[in-house]
Amino acid sequence: MEYRLGNSKWVHQRGETVELVCPNCNNKVNFGVFSNFERRLAVKPTLLDTQTVYFLVCPKCASVYTVEEARGKAFQKGEKLSIGNFDLKSLKEFKSEV
Repeated sequence: MEYRLGNSKWVHQRGETVELVCPNCNNKVNFGVFSNFERRLAVKPTLLDTQTVYFLVCPKCASVYTVEEARGKAFQKGEKLSIGNFDLKSLKEFKSEV
C-alpha cells in the first residue's frame, strides 16, 4: 500500500495542534502538523496543478491523517483552532497510473 503525501522531497514542520482526540488510539494528544507540495501535470486549462498537502501525525500511535488545504493554511498563519477533531481525514491510498 502506498499513500500520497505529496511529491516534494521537503517536508516542513508547521507546529502542533491544540489537544485533539486521535481517532485511532483515542488518546488526547497534540498532533504534529507537517506539509509538502504536490505537483502534477494536467490536461486542464492550467498546465501545472499544485497544492499544499497538510498531514498530522499522532505522537502516541503514529497514525497519519490529513486536513483540507484551507484548514492547513489557516493553521500555518497562526490560527491554532482551525484544525479540530472533525477535520481529520484518513489518507487515501495512492494508485499509480503507470
